[in-house]
Amino acid sequence: MDGNKDDALKCLKIGKDAMRAGDRSRALKFLEKARRLDPSLPIDDLLSDLNNQSPSPGSTAPKPSLRQRGSSSSSASSSSSSASFTEEQRAIVREIKSKKDYYEILGLAKTSSVEDMRKAYRKLSLKVHPDKNKAPGSEEAFKSVSKAFQCLSNDDARRKYDVSGSDEPSYQTRRRQHHSFYDDEFDADEIFRSFFGGGGGATQFRSFNFGGGNRAATNQAASDTTGFNPRVLLQLLPVVFILLLNFMPSPQPIYSLSASYQYEHKFTTHRGVNYFVRSAKFEQEYPINSLERQRVEAQVERDYLSILGQNCRYELQRQQWGYVRETPHCDMMRRFEEV
Repeated sequence: MDGNKDDALKCLKIGKDAMRAGDRSRALKFLEKARRLDPSLPIDDLLSDLNNQSPSPGSTAPKPSLRQRGSSSSSASSSSSSASFTEEQRAIVREIKSKKDYYEILGLAKTSSVEDMRKAYRKLSLKVHPDKNKAPGSEEAFKSVSKAFQCLSNDDARRKYDVSGSDEPSYQTRRRQHHSFYDDEFDADEIFRSFFGGGGGATQFRSFNFGGGNRAATNQAASDTTGFNPRVLLQLLPVVFILLLNFMPSPQPIYSLSASYQYEHKFTTHRGVNYFVRSAKFEQEYPINSLERQRVEAQVERDYLSILGQNCRYELQRQQWGYVRETPHCDMMRRFEEV
């Protein structure tokens, strides 16, 4: 419930920002989502005001979402076959749709860094975005690229994906906790906009900026006054604070359950769980049979068992619904507990 309430408040804020920016369609979408997540929020008055608003004469109709584009494009394709696309565009769509592994979709190795993920997503998303690539299946390919990037660019989700070898358990868990991307309203355009900082289907992309609709309000307040305005400074302080946090060093975990370009030194606990560390002097800093080494490996085994338990619960639920017969993660957990 707390997770739903937090998401509802986020959706409510996005909806209010969209109302101030004059984006009626976007405001209506996020206000409706906020009411579904938390019916106790005072949203009815906002929706009433929004429904009473009429589009300004100079405003243009909002761009349709991927789902709307998909339905409209399907009807258009049945009446006309004039959509143009190159053989190269069709080939890359088919190639992405034929792959299931997220690393293969992005064309990267498992040791790739987050910056490599960003470069691969930038390149592929522009090639298969439905507004630029009219080949059949481009929407599904675009969603696959977006999901792969969203998973592998997150350290926790990537670690679980590397351990389980499947995205279903990790994403089903996120689906119950967060309703932004992985529920039935998954919107790859949102990921695209947050990455490029512009409108989802636009051919021109602006640089990412903090504050969204607040910047327009800040500029308006500055233009209405002469001289120094302390309110403008107060509004900019949170942005400055966030920028400073990005440059502050943060402690890095001692180990990882999956190998990467940072965690490349492999060790194994006495119960057979593999883990990887950053420091080449790990043996000297944490000698075998020392208390510090035992604490590290005990935490490694707890993390590993937690991931197995999470995936096991998901498999048991699917087994109860009749989707699967075997529960490999449950078997792995039982064998691990017997050691």
